[in-house]
Amino acid sequence: MYEHCFRLLPGAVRAKLVAPNTALSGFSGESVWPIGIIELELELVDDDNKELVRSTTVEFYFVRSYSKYNAHLGRTTLQKLAVIPSTVHGLVKFPTPLGIATIRSEKQDASVEAVEQAEKQPSEAEQPRSRMIITNPRHPEQKIKIGGGLSEETKFKLRNILASNTDFFAWNEADMTGVPREIAKHKLNANPSLTPVRQKKRGVAPERSEWLKAEVDKLVKENILREVRYQTWVANQVLVKKPDGSWRMCVDFTDINKACPKDNYPLPEIDWKVESLAGF
Repeated sequence: MYEHCFRLLPGAVRAKLVAPNTALSGFSGESVWPIGIIELELELVDDDNKELVRSTTVEFYFVRSYSKYNAHLGRTTLQKLAVIPSTVHGLVKFPTPLGIATIRSEKQDASVEAVEQAEKQPSEAEQPRSRMIITNPRHPEQKIKIGGGLSEETKFKLRNILASNTDFFAWNEADMTGVPREIAKHKLNANPSLTPVRQKKRGVAPERSEWLKAEVDKLVKENILREVRYQTWVANQVLVKKPDGSWRMCVDFTDINKACPKDNYPLPEIDWKVESLAGF
């Protein structure tokens, strides 16, 4: 917001990066290891009167982070320069030997630039429309959308790739089964000392009951479900209405969830792990 008011002194370019000895912690507890630390001489200059200047030495920490700003001044630097910011007015003030200096935000200029960029964007009527294509002749009702902004050559190549790799996708329920157990196998880690819970059967409206029967028969036919005569755990089905008015069949796993112990070491946020590996 205030890029025009900062400048580095000529001798600052000779500064060297120093290896950090600690990580930086964010508000949510994530840690970021800096690439390096550099000490630079920084000047803050008034917008209107260039004689109103304050300079100080600042330590900058280089980190891999996506931001629209090139640098952030911390509270230590702001306190050293006695800077008073005002987010409401979009400016900062700080004392200098010749008087009080003022630096205004570039937010207004940024908003004008954003409006100009928006005016240059083509309208919805001018934008190329996407196309729906069929990649699997066996399932013509299942179409794939291709963006209209792609070139004709790219569309042709993309369509050929999808058509030649139809076996990679699940086109119906039966395609989701048949994975060998030596490749993938899942098991619930239920506490064996707990007694299995058999939920009492809940009543369902007649029209919903017919839909449930048809859905279960379809899943049994596709080998997704199988009949079990002597159940240990029994849970009721729960119908959840979709936005299009149809139903989605779910299962009430409240009791089995209570019997499964929680993982003491859950998978951390992948963004945190990537940031912690910076510099290695």
